[in-house]
Amino acid sequence: MTAQAPDVVLFGGRRFWVTAVDGVGLFDPAEHGLEPGPMHTGCYRGYICEYAVVERRLVLRGLRLGSAAEPPPLGGVRPRRDDEWHYRGTDVPTAFTGRLLIGSGTAADLPYLNMGFAPAWTYRRVHELTLRAGALLTADDCSAELAAVRAAIADTAARPAPGEPTREWISRTFSLTYDYSWPGRS
Repeated sequence: MTAQAPDVVLFGGRRFWVTAVDGVGLFDPAEHGLEPGPMHTGCYRGYICEYAVVERRLVLRGLRLGSAAEPPPLGGVRPRRDDEWHYRGTDVPTAFTGRLLIGSGTAADLPYLNMGFAPAWTYRRVHELTLRAGALLTADDCSAELAAVRAAIADTAARPAPGEPTREWISRTFSLTYDYSWPGRS
């Protein structure tokens, strides 16, 4: 199993990685006539989104897409190809309603966890964004709370909990749930 490439959110002049999603309305390739294909083992779903918070709205700024054939334009932008297809400067609005947990800056002294998505507690800077229909309602700095979580669980989080089947733990690491990313927070 391989660590997965997360979606990106440009927020407050910084680049953050999405660690948890609780809501609906993020970019869905199928809704735009796109059919993601294999990219690499670090991206099983076949696409990686780059979002930005612009004037308190969440927009899709760019997209990396696995596809054998050239995909159609997105938001008036034609894709370019290198290892995979890239859309840049799309500014496609999202209708996301819910919460996003985003992190940046890998914390020091972490256990080896090279599988699935990195949980929020593995980052030094963490924010929780609350949105309604793509509009940013709140942006809370949760870095101190996640540092406390990290201190409490870092020794045990890189393996299944006692009695937890390995298959379930692996499945959990490939999720973007709050339960996995911020244990104890719902």
